[in-house]
Amino acid sequence: MTVSIGSFRWDSQTLRTVARIFVLTVIIFYIDIITPLGLAVWVLYLIPLFLTLYIRWKYAPFAAAGVFILLMGTSFFLSPSDTPPLFAVLNRVFFSLVLFVTALFIWRFGQNVEELRLSEERYRYLTESSPDAKIVYSDGKILFTNPVGLRMFDVRSQDELIGKDIADLVDGSQKDLVSGKLKQAAMGVRIQVPGIRLARPDGHGVTVEMVLGGIIWDGKMAVQVILRSAGNG
Repeated sequence: MTVSIGSFRWDSQTLRTVARIFVLTVIIFYIDIITPLGLAVWVLYLIPLFLTLYIRWKYAPFAAAGVFILLMGTSFFLSPSDTPPLFAVLNRVFFSLVLFVTALFIWRFGQNVEELRLSEERYRYLTESSPDAKIVYSDGKILFTNPVGLRMFDVRSQDELIGKDIADLVDGSQKDLVSGKLKQAAMGVRIQVPGIRLARPDGHGVTVEMVLGGIIWDGKMAVQVILRSAGNG
């Protein structure tokens, strides 16, 4: 389920996160107003603030921090007094600064994650339209291939390749060679390997040039494998 609020579209997971933040905020505010001023119950506002990491609206950390600061100001007048008011004010002002700085860090982290997501989306688009076969490989298995890769291995869907080891899809005599090159590429080395013969289901061998290089995929290191046909065997 997706709900549009203004220019933003909030999916069900985001709405559940907002609901959790709201419930936690109400609970913390209630505990704060029944607790003496000298007890720093308001530090618990850091918990719902960190939950804004799961909201894709980039201003969510600042909006939440602003609400928490207002609630801290309100609870100052409602909480039982057991300490000098000046001391209580200074404590809350200091923690307000902590909330703002924390919101800033969360916002920066969210921006970096969003930039990475957009970068991956652009990569996927370029990969789909590439004339070369492009495969994403990590932890001993294929994670993604473009349509050219499907045709090169003579399969109809990604499901027939996803989860397989590329080394198992080449001529048996070259399996160790390819495995070693993949390990090197995973460490950031860019490698070009000519004369690799693919083992296709139809029995028709295809010789390719293999270019390996490290990329970031779904937030972790992976290997991009580019295959260019070098002729049929």
